[in-house]
Amino acid sequence: MDAVGMEGSEDLLVQTAAVVAAQHEFASRLRRRTMPDPLTGLPVRSLLVERLELSLAAAGSQAGLLAVLCCDVDGIAALDHAHGPTVADMARTEAAGRLVSAVRQGDLVARIGTQTFVLLCPGISGVDDAAGIAGRVSAAFDLPLRPSADLVAPVRISVGVALSRRDSTPESLLATADRAMAGVRLERQGSGRQA
Repeated sequence: MDAVGMEGSEDLLVQTAAVVAAQHEFASRLRRRTMPDPLTGLPVRSLLVERLELSLAAAGSQAGLLAVLCCDVDGIAALDHAHGPTVADMARTEAAGRLVSAVRQGDLVARIGTQTFVLLCPGISGVDDAAGIAGRVSAAFDLPLRPSADLVAPVRISVGVALSRRDSTPESLLATADRAMAGVRLERQGSGRQA
Protein backbone atom coordinates (compact mmCIF):
# COMPACT_ATOMS: atom_id res chain seq x y z
CA MET A 1 0.00 0.00 0.00
CA ASP A 2 2.82 2.39 0.86
CA ALA A 3 4.38 1.90 -2.59
CA VAL A 4 1.06 2.70 -4.29
CA GLY A 5 0.56 5.74 -2.08
CA MET A 6 4.08 6.98 -2.88
CA GLU A 7 3.60 6.51 -6.61
CA GLY A 8 0.33 8.45 -6.50
CA SER A 9 1.92 11.33 -4.58
CA GLU A 10 4.80 11.49 -7.09
CA ASP A 11 2.24 11.78 -9.89
CA LEU A 12 0.52 14.53 -7.95
CA LEU A 13 3.84 16.35 -7.50
CA VAL A 14 4.60 16.07 -11.22
CA GLN A 15 1.12 17.34 -12.10
CA THR A 16 1.42 20.22 -9.62
CA ALA A 17 4.82 21.16 -11.02
CA ALA A 18 3.39 21.11 -14.55
CA VAL A 19 0.50 23.35 -13.51
CA VAL A 20 2.86 25.81 -11.78
CA ALA A 21 5.14 25.88 -14.84
CA ALA A 22 2.15 26.50 -17.11
CA GLN A 23 0.95 29.33 -14.86
CA HIS A 24 4.40 30.94 -14.91
CA GLU A 25 4.53 30.67 -18.72
CA PHE A 26 1.05 32.19 -19.01
CA ALA A 27 1.98 35.06 -16.68
CA SER A 28 5.15 35.68 -18.69
CA ARG A 29 3.21 35.76 -21.98
CA LEU A 30 0.64 38.10 -20.44
CA ARG A 31 3.38 40.47 -19.25
CA ARG A 32 4.93 40.51 -22.73
CA ARG A 33 1.51 41.24 -24.29
CA THR A 34 0.73 44.12 -21.98
CA MET A 35 4.14 45.73 -21.74
CA PRO A 36 4.71 48.76 -23.92
CA ASP A 37 7.26 48.80 -26.71
CA PRO A 38 10.62 49.02 -24.89
CA LEU A 39 12.08 51.51 -27.38
CA THR A 40 9.28 54.07 -27.68
CA GLY A 41 7.06 53.35 -24.68
CA LEU A 42 4.08 53.08 -27.04
CA PRO A 43 1.51 50.30 -26.89
CA VAL A 44 2.27 47.17 -28.92
CA ARG A 45 -0.01 45.33 -31.35
CA SER A 46 -1.83 43.22 -28.74
CA LEU A 47 -2.77 46.32 -26.74
CA LEU A 48 -3.82 48.08 -29.93
CA VAL A 49 -6.13 45.20 -30.90
CA GLU A 50 -7.72 45.21 -27.43
CA ARG A 51 -8.31 48.97 -27.64
CA LEU A 52 -9.70 48.58 -31.17
CA GLU A 53 -12.20 45.99 -29.93
CA LEU A 54 -13.35 48.31 -27.14
CA SER A 55 -13.55 51.31 -29.47
CA LEU A 56 -15.58 49.38 -32.05
CA ALA A 57 -18.03 48.29 -29.35
CA ALA A 58 -18.36 51.89 -28.13
CA ALA A 59 -18.75 53.25 -31.68
CA GLY A 60 -21.81 51.07 -32.14
CA SER A 61 -23.64 52.91 -29.38
CA GLN A 62 -22.35 56.43 -30.07
CA ALA A 63 -22.22 58.83 -32.97
CA GLY A 64 -18.90 58.96 -34.76
CA LEU A 65 -16.67 56.68 -36.70
CA LEU A 66 -13.39 55.12 -35.82
CA ALA A 67 -10.36 55.84 -37.99
CA VAL A 68 -7.28 53.64 -38.12
CA LEU A 69 -4.19 55.16 -39.71
CA CYS A 70 -1.34 52.83 -40.63
CA CYS A 71 1.92 54.78 -40.90
CA ASP A 72 5.25 53.58 -42.22
CA VAL A 73 8.30 55.80 -41.76
CA ASP A 74 10.23 55.39 -45.00
CA GLY A 75 13.95 55.97 -44.67
CA ILE A 76 14.72 54.52 -41.25
CA ALA A 77 15.97 51.24 -42.74
CA ALA A 78 18.49 53.25 -44.79
CA LEU A 79 19.64 54.96 -41.58
CA ASP A 80 20.13 51.57 -39.99
CA HIS A 81 22.31 50.40 -42.92
CA ALA A 82 24.32 53.63 -43.11
CA HIS A 83 24.73 54.54 -39.43
CA GLY A 84 23.79 51.47 -37.39
CA PRO A 85 20.92 50.36 -35.20
CA THR A 86 21.51 52.90 -32.41
CA VAL A 87 20.99 55.84 -34.77
CA ALA A 88 17.99 54.12 -36.38
CA ASP A 89 16.46 53.54 -32.93
CA MET A 90 16.92 57.22 -32.07
CA ALA A 91 15.12 58.08 -35.31
CA ARG A 92 12.30 55.66 -34.45
CA THR A 93 11.95 57.28 -31.03
CA GLU A 94 11.82 60.75 -32.58
CA ALA A 95 9.25 59.56 -35.13
CA ALA A 96 7.10 58.15 -32.32
CA GLY A 97 7.21 61.51 -30.54
CA ARG A 98 6.15 63.36 -33.68
CA LEU A 99 3.21 61.00 -34.16
CA VAL A 100 2.06 61.44 -30.58
CA SER A 101 2.25 65.22 -31.01
CA ALA A 102 0.26 65.12 -34.27
CA VAL A 103 -2.82 63.30 -32.97
CA ARG A 104 -5.67 64.55 -30.83
CA GLN A 105 -6.11 63.99 -27.11
CA GLY A 106 -7.65 60.53 -26.68
CA ASP A 107 -6.15 59.10 -29.86
CA LEU A 108 -3.81 56.14 -29.50
CA VAL A 109 -0.43 55.69 -31.19
CA ALA A 110 0.98 52.14 -31.20
CA ARG A 111 4.17 50.69 -32.65
CA ILE A 112 3.50 47.41 -34.43
CA GLY A 113 6.65 46.94 -36.51
CA THR A 114 10.21 48.10 -36.99
CA GLN A 115 9.12 51.34 -38.61
CA THR A 116 5.35 50.88 -38.65
CA PHE A 117 2.97 52.70 -36.35
CA VAL A 118 -0.82 52.60 -36.10
CA LEU A 119 -3.01 55.46 -34.93
CA LEU A 120 -6.44 54.77 -33.50
CA CYS A 121 -8.70 57.82 -33.70
CA PRO A 122 -12.23 57.49 -32.28
CA GLY A 123 -15.04 60.01 -32.72
CA ILE A 124 -14.35 60.79 -36.38
CA SER A 125 -17.14 62.66 -38.14
CA GLY A 126 -16.26 61.47 -41.64
CA VAL A 127 -13.68 61.19 -44.40
CA ASP A 128 -12.63 64.86 -44.19
CA ASP A 129 -11.99 64.59 -40.45
CA ALA A 130 -9.79 61.50 -40.96
CA ALA A 131 -8.00 63.18 -43.88
CA GLY A 132 -7.25 66.15 -41.61
CA ILE A 133 -5.54 63.90 -39.08
CA ALA A 134 -3.61 62.14 -41.86
CA GLY A 135 -2.53 65.56 -43.16
CA ARG A 136 -1.25 66.62 -39.72
CA VAL A 137 0.63 63.34 -39.40
CA SER A 138 2.25 63.79 -42.83
CA ALA A 139 3.13 67.43 -42.06
CA ALA A 140 4.87 66.31 -38.86
CA PHE A 141 7.50 64.71 -41.11
CA ASP A 142 8.07 67.66 -43.44
CA LEU A 143 11.26 68.44 -41.55
CA PRO A 144 14.00 65.81 -41.40
CA LEU A 145 14.58 63.74 -38.28
CA ARG A 146 17.64 64.57 -36.18
CA PRO A 147 18.60 61.28 -34.52
CA SER A 148 21.87 62.82 -33.36
CA ALA A 149 23.32 66.33 -33.15
CA ASP A 150 25.41 65.91 -36.30
CA LEU A 151 22.97 63.93 -38.44
CA VAL A 152 19.97 65.14 -40.42
CA ALA A 153 17.81 62.32 -41.73
CA PRO A 154 15.18 63.14 -44.34
CA VAL A 155 12.37 60.61 -44.14
CA ARG A 156 8.89 60.29 -45.57
CA ILE A 157 5.82 58.87 -43.97
CA SER A 158 3.26 56.81 -45.83
CA VAL A 159 -0.17 57.06 -44.21
CA GLY A 160 -3.10 54.79 -45.04
CA VAL A 161 -6.54 55.41 -43.55
CA ALA A 162 -9.43 53.05 -42.83
CA LEU A 163 -12.81 54.14 -41.45
CA SER A 164 -15.00 51.81 -39.43
CA ARG A 165 -18.26 50.34 -40.66
CA ARG A 166 -20.90 48.31 -38.85
CA ASP A 167 -19.18 45.03 -39.71
CA SER A 168 -15.61 46.21 -39.00
CA THR A 169 -13.27 44.11 -36.90
CA PRO A 170 -9.82 45.06 -35.61
CA GLU A 171 -8.28 42.77 -38.24
CA SER A 172 -10.32 44.21 -41.11
CA LEU A 173 -9.51 47.82 -40.14
CA LEU A 174 -5.79 47.09 -39.78
CA ALA A 175 -5.71 45.24 -43.10
CA THR A 176 -7.57 48.03 -44.92
CA ALA A 177 -5.31 50.74 -43.46
CA ASP A 178 -2.22 48.69 -44.34
CA ARG A 179 -3.36 48.28 -47.97
CA ALA A 180 -4.08 52.00 -48.20
CA MET A 181 -0.61 52.76 -46.82
CA ALA A 182 1.01 50.46 -49.38
CA GLY A 183 -0.96 52.25 -52.10
CA VAL A 184 0.35 55.64 -50.93
CA ARG A 185 3.92 54.35 -51.03
CA LEU A 186 3.49 52.89 -54.52
CA GLU A 187 1.91 56.10 -55.78
CA ARG A 188 4.81 58.13 -54.42
CA GLN A 189 7.36 55.79 -56.01
CA GLY A 190 5.48 55.95 -59.31
CA SER A 191 5.51 59.75 -59.27
CA GLY A 192 9.29 59.81 -58.75
CA ARG A 193 9.07 61.47 -55.33
CA GLN A 194 11.30 60.23 -52.53
CA ALA A 195 10.03 56.95 -51.05
